[in-house]
Amino acid sequence: MEEVKGLKCKTSRISYLWNYLLIVLLAFFLILLLPYLNFSDLYSQTIFLIFFSIALILLLEPESEKLIREYFITENEIKKVEGIISKKEVSIPYQSVADVTLIKSLAGRIFNFGDIFVKGVMGNIRIKGIKEPEKILRIIENRISKIEEKETGES
Repeated sequence: MEEVKGLKCKTSRISYLWNYLLIVLLAFFLILLLPYLNFSDLYSQTIFLIFFSIALILLLEPESEKLIREYFITENEIKKVEGIISKKEVSIPYQSVADVTLIKSLAGRIFNFGDIFVKGVMGNIRIKGIKEPEKILRIIENRISKIEEKETGES
C-alpha cells in the first residue's frame, strides 16, 4: 500500500473519557466487593473475572481504535484507512462531498474533541474523536471551496 500524503488524524484517547471513568467505577466497586468474595468459590471467581474482563475491554478499546483506524485529509479527498494486516480504504473526493458536520458532546466541548461526519454521494466517513475538530473542519471546508471555485471558474 502506498504512503498517503496529507494531514493524518487519529482518534484521541481523551475521546474515550467515559471508558476511563467506567474503569475507575468498576475498580471502586470491585474493591468494595473484595471482602465479600471467597476466591475458592467458583461464583466469586466468576464475578471477579467478569469485572476484570469488562475493565480490560474498556481499556483496550481506545488503543485498538488508534491502531486500526487512520484518517487522511489530502489535497483531493478525505480518506479513512482501516485494518492491520489487510487494509480497507474509503475515500470521498471533495467534489463528491454533500455535507460536512461537526458533533461535540459536553465532554468534547470541555476537552476540545469531536466527530466530523463527511457525507458523500457514494458513502460516508466518520472521523471519530479527534482533537481540535474545528481546525480539521475548516481545512475540509476550505478545500471543498477551492474545488467549487475551480469548477465554477472553468464553466
